[in-house]
Amino acid sequence: MLASVETFFHDALLSSLPDGVPVSTGPSSGPAIGVAQLLEVIAPSMKLALLESADLTARREPAFHFGVHRWKANGKQRDFALPASVVGQVVEVESPPGYPLRRGDDYEVEGRTVRCYRPPAQADVAVVARLRGAHASGFLERAPCDIPLILRAWSEEHGAADALLSSALSTLLIAAATMGNLDDSASDEAGVRIRLLRPSVVLVGMTRGAELLHAKPFFRAQAEFLIRGELEQLIVVGAPQPTGVIREVLPV
Repeated sequence: MLASVETFFHDALLSSLPDGVPVSTGPSSGPAIGVAQLLEVIAPSMKLALLESADLTARREPAFHFGVHRWKANGKQRDFALPASVVGQVVEVESPPGYPLRRGDDYEVEGRTVRCYRPPAQADVAVVARLRGAHASGFLERAPCDIPLILRAWSEEHGAADALLSSALSTLLIAAATMGNLDDSASDEAGVRIRLLRPSVVLVGMTRGAELLHAKPFFRAQAEFLIRGELEQLIVVGAPQPTGVIREVLPV
C-alpha cells in the first residue's frame, strides 16, 4: 500500500517539475552522484488503530467471494452489461476508478446492467464494478489507519530547493484534494483484497536544512503530510464452488 500511495503522487508530480528534475519514491539516501536536484516522495510507514479490546480480531466480519469487472467507455454510453460469465451481485461502482458512485443518485442496477445517470468520460477503464459472491472462509476487516507522507526537495544551489518544493507542493495539494480509494490487491483472482478507503490528506509541517553529500553541500526543503483513511482487508480462503448457467431447456 505504501508504494501505491507514493506512485499516486509521483505520477501527479511529474508534469509539474522543470525538465531534468527526477522524482524518486521509496526510502532514499538523497541525490546520487552527478544529480544536482531531486524531488523525493516517501510514505515510510502505515499504522493501524488497534482496538482497546483484548480481542484484536473483534472487527472482523464474515468473508465472501468477490469479483471485479471493468468497462471502457466512449463518453456517450450509460449502460454497462455484465457478461454471463461474471458471478456475483454488484455492491460498488466506481467511475473513474477509485471514485465511488452513489447508488440511486449516480447509478442504478437493473438485472445484470449498471446504468449510469450521466455518461462516464471516455477511457479504456471508465467504470469499475465490485461484485459480492457467496460466503467464504476468511474475514473482512476495516480499520482506521495513518500514513505519513514526505515531500523532499534537494538542490546544490542555495534557495533552489525551496523553489522546487514550492512548485511541487501546489501540485501535491491539488492531487491530494482529488485522491480516491487506492486498490493494492495483487490481482482480481488472488483471494486477497487490500484497499485504502476515503483517504484525506493534511499538511502537518515543513522543515529545511543542509548537509554534505558526496563531498558537496546540498540544501533540502521538506513538507510533511498525514494521510488518514480506512484500510480494508478481505481475505478469502479456498475457491468458490463451481456454478452453472442454464442456456437451454429441451422438451422431454
